[in-house]
Amino acid sequence: MSNGTEKDTGTSDKVEVVHASEVLFTEQQAIIQSLRQESEASKKKVNELQDSMRRLAADFDNYKKWAAKERQTTQRMAAESLIKKLLDIYESLEKAVSTVNNAAGNEFKDGIKLIYKEFSRILKSEGLEPIESVGVPLNVNRHEVLMRKVNNDVPEDTVIEEIQKGYLLNTFVLRTAKVVVSQKSSHENIQNPEKPEETKGG
Repeated sequence: MSNGTEKDTGTSDKVEVVHASEVLFTEQQAIIQSLRQESEASKKKVNELQDSMRRLAADFDNYKKWAAKERQTTQRMAAESLIKKLLDIYESLEKAVSTVNNAAGNEFKDGIKLIYKEFSRILKSEGLEPIESVGVPLNVNRHEVLMRKVNNDVPEDTVIEEIQKGYLLNTFVLRTAKVVVSQKSSHENIQNPEKPEETKGG
């Protein structure tokens, strides 16, 4: 007999209740994750931009150095071209100062000297300096050898005569000096001076 109460012997489906706070937490986590990803992407872009700016700055610095060097080269070449044209006049004045005849009058002589002195001052202010030659060892970068002469009184390859002056312009060789350099007489000639040819036969 039944006692009037029925016992539920089966398993009933359980309904999972989701609270609003849990939904909110999940959404917040998703938002935080999204913000983190955006932040990482932004940091990456910032780093890329910084790298680009550093490269641009380095390139610009290199360009400024190149431009300054090119400007100096252009100015030097222009100065070289002008001064080369003036050298003949300059040297002619130098010769005039050293050879002018006293009979021409002191006024004329003093005038020539004054012009030469002023000319020298201007060229020197532009960086022109004569190349040292006579008495110094041969420097193939500054001296052009036109002749060699036997001279046992000085070391071999010493400049013993200057045929044409050479000049430096701000340490650059504007024109090489044309020179005569020493050479030693051959060992054979020193030890065995020339003898008359021996006659053949009896």
